[in-house]
Amino acid sequence: MSRFMHTEERIQTERGEFVVRKIDRDNQMVELFDPSSGEVTKITLPAMRRQISDGSMRRLTKRPSSGAVRDLAQSERARHQHMLNQLRIHKLESYMQRGDGKAEAIRKFLKEPLALDDGTCVPAISERQAYRLINAAARSPLELIPAYADRGNRKARHPEAVNNLIRDLIDEGYAKVNSRITMRALAQSATALAREKGLINTTTMISRAYVQSVFVKYFSADLDYKRVDPRIARSKKHVAQERIVVEAALQRVEQDTVVLPFLVQTTEGPLQNPNMTMSIDCGTGVPLGWHLSTTPVTEEETLDCLETSIYSKADRFKQLSIDCDIDPYGLFANLYLDNGAENKGERITRITEIGLFLTRTAANSGHRKPFIERFFGSLKSALEGLPGCTRHNGKDGARTEAAQKESLMTVDELERWIVRWAYEKWIHTALDRLLSADYKLDEAPGITPATRWKYYEQTTCLPCPPDRTDWIRVRYLRNERGLSPKTGLSIEGFRFRGENLRRLVGQYGPDSKVMAYYNPSDYRFAYVADKETGQLLSLVNAEVGPDTPAFSFSEAKRRRAHVRKVAPAAPSCVASFQLDLANASLSGKRRKKGHAEKQREVRHASKLDKAIQKSRAHPVPPNPETDIQTMDNADVFLTDDAIPTFEIETKPSKPNGGMAS
Repeated sequence: MSRFMHTEERIQTERGEFVVRKIDRDNQMVELFDPSSGEVTKITLPAMRRQISDGSMRRLTKRPSSGAVRDLAQSERARHQHMLNQLRIHKLESYMQRGDGKAEAIRKFLKEPLALDDGTCVPAISERQAYRLINAAARSPLELIPAYADRGNRKARHPEAVNNLIRDLIDEGYAKVNSRITMRALAQSATALAREKGLINTTTMISRAYVQSVFVKYFSADLDYKRVDPRIARSKKHVAQERIVVEAALQRVEQDTVVLPFLVQTTEGPLQNPNMTMSIDCGTGVPLGWHLSTTPVTEEETLDCLETSIYSKADRFKQLSIDCDIDPYGLFANLYLDNGAENKGERITRITEIGLFLTRTAANSGHRKPFIERFFGSLKSALEGLPGCTRHNGKDGARTEAAQKESLMTVDELERWIVRWAYEKWIHTALDRLLSADYKLDEAPGITPATRWKYYEQTTCLPCPPDRTDWIRVRYLRNERGLSPKTGLSIEGFRFRGENLRRLVGQYGPDSKVMAYYNPSDYRFAYVADKETGQLLSLVNAEVGPDTPAFSFSEAKRRRAHVRKVAPAAPSCVASFQLDLANASLSGKRRKKGHAEKQREVRHASKLDKAIQKSRAHPVPPNPETDIQTMDNADVFLTDDAIPTFEIETKPSKPNGGMAS
């Protein structure tokens, strides 16, 4: 969707659908045509932008517009020059590996032309440049051009052994990250060691200037070489070749997060260093959005700040009692973020779908987004006197112990102070970067952020904010889920129902797959698009009520697990019942005997009965030698259970089912 209003664009309002007939940019008026009645209605452009921001007016015309993600990289010219130098060094080294000396290799190199793989000739260099390339490659593969070249034929002040000693001392102690050794201390150490080794006499001194000249010759012209933390070296050593100039409002917006040097009072106790995410319009210097967080900044805080920047803040100003006569908002063209974890998520990348360009800068590269960095510096200096501030003499955390003894502010009080300073003090401050040598006073947009914003608001058509529905589609996670008329919409173990469920089931059908949208930081609502209009309809979590806090999905699931863990254990009667039920279930499910097994039991019983009958018919005669008492065998009766049961062994069956012979 385009950022600006266009003619023939369809607008949906509470009174129906209208068509933009004419846009008077000079008078800030828009004519709306009603196709059903033929009436023409006029509305001011600021009022239309405000209604679009509030959601009472929607833009229906969809124009194919999408942003892109751009990463700042090294220039093509620099990479090309680096590639040419590597080819030259490779050619020179190939000559030297064959046995040629440095001078002979350079002479052969200058005689033979060098070309790329595609036939393009490499520009020729002089003999002095060839020597510099060889020396640079010998010291470091990355240092292709030395910072200093030997000239003249005068006698050296100190022997080469002294230079080697100084270079070793630089490598061992000076050229280290955050080294505390100064150049003067390095000269004193070099003098003492050189005298001890007999390289110089006892009256000779190695001066600081000579040590510095050796450093510049063999290492770098920058005395901070390898002494600066590499995480901040990119920004500290940046050369400001060109000034960033933005000629209009909402063209370039920078957003970043700063750790505030404050101690604030929360319900859980004192909290140190809350995080403040803010965005600033570079063309005017007006802050567009903010979000104060007591927890580590995530993707959600970044999106909250962006939402505040894009939509109207008039209601928020009334809540905080901010005296501000401007309402800066709108869809900007270019957004600059760093590559922190809070800016790399899938939802952050999807904001290009609403028509803006996203540029990510490298970490610790404040020079890539200087406007927001300077704004944060002014913010911390301005609020340094508030209670609970740990900043002293420009250093954060210098007075933490003293701040703990003060009456701390709450998070809401600190947020109001920040917003008041931004919109009551900062926007009315003359900025040096807004001054120029162009003395056309009649056309000057102003030197304060407030006057600049008013100038662009009155003389140009500021872009409109995106539709709320489009913003929800970009900001929320999307997932294809089943829509059931009985259980509703299931997302991460929670079921969503509501008054719109019947309408959605009627459109999509029962138990159908729909695309669900939900905010991972608010487990109370989920959204499904209306099949006819495309508007997102909300469904409510069946577990929540009017007073339920807006927990995130992860926090709600964690609380679920905690409640289940601390719940009282079940009484012993429950376990006893389960055991009895299991035994009863198992006893009632006896295994049915097969036909062969039943027949085998019948045969065994028949054989036993036959043996008993035979024993009764033919009893065993008594043995007078073994019997002590004379017994009447006819009076003895053996019961069936008195005879032991014997297992009758059968022969194995044949493979075809018959009995073995």
